[in-house]
Amino acid sequence: LEERANRTSRLSAMGEMAAKIAHEIRNPLGSIELFASTLANDVEVAVESKVVAEHISSGVKSIDNIISNLLLFILPEQKASFELIDIHDSLKDSLFFSNHLIGSNESVKVVSDYHLEPILVQGDPELLKQTYLNLILNAIQSMPNGGNLTISTRRVDGRKQIAIATEIRFTDTGCVIINADMPRIFDPFFTTKRGQGGSGLGLHIVYNLITRQLGGTLKLLRVSPHGLGFTIILDPSIIKG
Repeated sequence: LEERANRTSRLSAMGEMAAKIAHEIRNPLGSIELFASTLANDVEVAVESKVVAEHISSGVKSIDNIISNLLLFILPEQKASFELIDIHDSLKDSLFFSNHLIGSNESVKVVSDYHLEPILVQGDPELLKQTYLNLILNAIQSMPNGGNLTISTRRVDGRKQIAIATEIRFTDTGCVIINADMPRIFDPFFTTKRGQGGSGLGLHIVYNLITRQLGGTLKLLRVSPHGLGFTIILDPSIIKG
């Protein structure tokens, strides 16, 4: 018991140290991204300089996403702050922030197939955005040669007869995942995208955020003939109208 307590104490101290380092790294990254964005938006700057500035901004945002995932992995018990939100608003915000990732691969096309009416749920908008960004990034990395990412929303039957659940689905036409890897897809540090920027934390973070923090479910689907689909179920949801 004493050895276990000492190990827990050491891991806690390491987590606090890593969190402090991550926050310190973020400070200069914010300045770099601000200056790069300012340079890219300057109409008097040459086209070549704009391209360089956009690459700098894209790299900084990718690093910031990695740091965000690291913090969520180190400090997984972040409490959700629930409020009434429209899931379409958080999806649109996530797509806006991931435009630089999608733009870096012009052969990737994003298709939105949203429910015609607003869908209101009790959720944490920031945690949902982090979830969506990780799924979008995972899809883009899975399609280095291009493809389609389809994001759809709809109302489905909940676990209770009187409840109506919200389904948010991300499907891509990326690389095939072999059957042996399917059970490990949500394991931390497991990735099939070596050399493509995959850290192996993104899907693990998504699983924890949806199932532990937001009280939903996450399902993995195989999309024929290629690619994967991830279905988020938020149950029950509050539907406008």
